[in-house]
This record gives sequence, structure tokens and C-alpha cells, in this order.
Amino acid sequence: MIEPTSPRPDAATAIFNLPDYRVTGTEILAFGQRRIRIDATAEAGCPSCGVISTRVHSRRSQRLRDIPVAGPVEVVWAKRRLFCDEYLCPRRTFTEETAQVPRRARSTRRLREALVAAVIGSGRAAAEAASSFGVS
Repeated sequence: MIEPTSPRPDAATAIFNLPDYRVTGTEILAFGQRRIRIDATAEAGCPSCGVISTRVHSRRSQRLRDIPVAGPVEVVWAKRRLFCDEYLCPRRTFTEETAQVPRRARSTRRLREALVAAVIGSGRAAAEAASSFGVS
């Protein structure tokens, strides 16, 4: 018998479907726009030495652009700054990053892939595809 190795995601996380993230809260803003608050679930390793860390130094909110989900979406990621626990590592703290949101990114990878597919697949102008996704 096959058993899942991790707990099942809640309904909001399953519907939002952004890998390595879980939905922690939602709210409806003006004009039907939705704000979705997320946390990363993947383990974070130090970019210098690779040691996995769990000690949180601080958190900050980072706004991300993402594909529309039943209308325009504003994603707010509670991004963690973590301590590096390797005492020989010159880096004392670092921020987490994932495959969907690499370092210094302001949008999700799936939004960028959807934009490229819209331009290449449909032959639409880049400006037209960008405006349909609500980005510049």
C-alpha cells in the first residue's frame, strides 16, 4: 500500500497550486482582485555553503505577480531571512528562494512561462499578451 509522505494540502493551497508554497490567508480587495498570502514550504539552504537552516532571523513581505486565478491576483509572500548555522561560513544570514521564485524575482516562474507561451503560441504581440496578464 502506498502512503503519502507529506500531509495533504488544505483546499486553498490545492486550488492555488504553486509548488513549494502554502496559502496562509486570502482576502478580496476592490474590483474583485484577490490578495493571497503564502509561505514557502521547501527547505532553505545557504547559497554559500549549502547547509540547510531552520532558524528564522526575520520575515518580510514580498509582493509577487502571478497568473490570474478567477480574476486579478496579488500574491504576498512572507519571505524568511534565515541564519546560516555553519560557523565557518562567511555568510551569517540569507533569504529563502525557490524554483518558482528565484532570488530577486518579482513574478512567479509560471507567470513568465505563461507569457512566453501566449506570445509564441498565439502569435500575439508581446505588449498585448502582457496587458492581458496585467504586467508591463
